[in-house]
Amino acid sequence: MSEQRQNYRILSFQIEGILRVVAVTIRPDGRTLELTGPNRQGKSSIIDALWMALGGEKFIPQDPIHDGMDEGRVLVDLGDDSGTKLKVTRRIKRKDDGSFKPSLTVEDADGSKFSNPQKMLNDLIGSLSYDPLDFINKKPKEQFDLLKSFVSGIDFDAIAKANDADFDARTVVNRDAKALRTRADAIVIDQTAPTEAVDEAALVQELAQAADKNGAVQRFRSDQAARRQRAQERDQAAELARQRIDQLQAEIEKLTAEADAAETAAGEIRLEISDAGDEPPSVDTQELQAKITAARETNAKVAAAARARVEKERLTSEAAELEAKSEALSKAIVARETEKQEAIARADMPIPGLSFGDGVILLDGHPLAQASQAQKLGLAVAIAMKLQPRLRFLTTKHAALLDDESWASLVRLADEQDLLVIAETVNSNRPTAVVIEDGHVRGAKQQAAE
Repeated sequence: MSEQRQNYRILSFQIEGILRVVAVTIRPDGRTLELTGPNRQGKSSIIDALWMALGGEKFIPQDPIHDGMDEGRVLVDLGDDSGTKLKVTRRIKRKDDGSFKPSLTVEDADGSKFSNPQKMLNDLIGSLSYDPLDFINKKPKEQFDLLKSFVSGIDFDAIAKANDADFDARTVVNRDAKALRTRADAIVIDQTAPTEAVDEAALVQELAQAADKNGAVQRFRSDQAARRQRAQERDQAAELARQRIDQLQAEIEKLTAEADAAETAAGEIRLEISDAGDEPPSVDTQELQAKITAARETNAKVAAAARARVEKERLTSEAAELEAKSEALSKAIVARETEKQEAIARADMPIPGLSFGDGVILLDGHPLAQASQAQKLGLAVAIAMKLQPRLRFLTTKHAALLDDESWASLVRLADEQDLLVIAETVNSNRPTAVVIEDGHVRGAKQQAAE
């Protein structure tokens, strides 16, 4: 049997013996069906029963049948835009062992049954989470994860993980680069230091040569002083001899000879002094020593400046390498984000202006949490319809949390989107609300009900 891809709506439904529902038959009138009344009267059970019928066995709880009954049944009449009708029947029987046996049939207006009814219903329902208003109360991360399904070909978690790793790596790289730059900047190079070292060894050699020359001068002085001393001693000997002449006339000749000999020797010594020539000049070693000290200081500055230049160049080079690595990491992050944003731009999002931030949904560039309640409701409904485009109905158990303005927004959205919203409230005084008491519909004036 071929099936035309039309949009279906709930025309009516009948529930018997499911959870807290005893027997309820409702034919929705309009786009909003409000189920109200005190708690624990069966309102939630009606919504649960609809999803048991349409959503499959995954929605059937452990004990689905009303207490005291052996069988529960849900009948849902669907109709599409072309007038085609479908009848969905979900039966749940209690077995002798206490377990439950569900069954499902889907048939058209002629009574022809679909061979795989749940597959057919799944095609209508899609992947809707059955209470779209839950989306509003979800945490930003949960909302983000739901909207990711609209962007195909992008692994948000892998991108986030890669970006986190690159962010961490870039933080370390930038920290190390900054430390190297700081160390490099802290190195002060003496700008007054000469660029070339002084030949200190030559000066030391010159000092040694000067010392040799000065030693020779000192030896010359000592030799001359010794000669003068010897000449003086000879003079003294001559004087003594003359004194002895006076005293010892008998020895005059002898002493005269000795005196003559002494004088002769003294003359020879003086001749040696004269032959020795002038005293050679001495070398000023203090000046050389000062030059050597200055050379050592200069060379120390040259060496320190050279070491500083080498260290500064090394640190600067390493910092540049780390900065290049940081730039590469930044480019990788930007590339991934660009790919993600391009995929988001291509995605068929539920409403215009919807995009993704860092783990949060953005609406017109701002976090969804900053949007108005009406905007959030509009997005929740749009998401539901995007995930479930062919079955035009939504259910919510949280409508009691909506104020009057939000309720009006929900009603308006139902009309604008041409869909049925089945909403559960508590003791509503709106005249269109269907009151549920003890598993039944109370009265028939508020809503066309059977």
